[in-house]
Amino acid sequence: MSEPDQKPPEKKDTSPWQLASVGTEFAFIIIASVFIGRYLDGRFGWSPFGILFGAIFGFGYGIYYLLMRVSQFDKKD
Repeated sequence: MSEPDQKPPEKKDTSPWQLASVGTEFAFIIIASVFIGRYLDGRFGWSPFGILFGAIFGFGYGIYYLLMRVSQFDKKD
């Protein structure tokens, strides 16, 4: 009996460095948003609302960006 030809499992294109870059980008988004909020606090006297808004916005957008990037990795597999 001959077995049908089976394809070897395909190698994944996702490297650990790509996944590490997602974490770095997530942190950068939050830090940049906090600094923008801090700038707005100083410029317009909104203290502490600028930094709070920056932190909340940065975290929310960071989560969105993280999920978007991870879903791109899943589509490649």
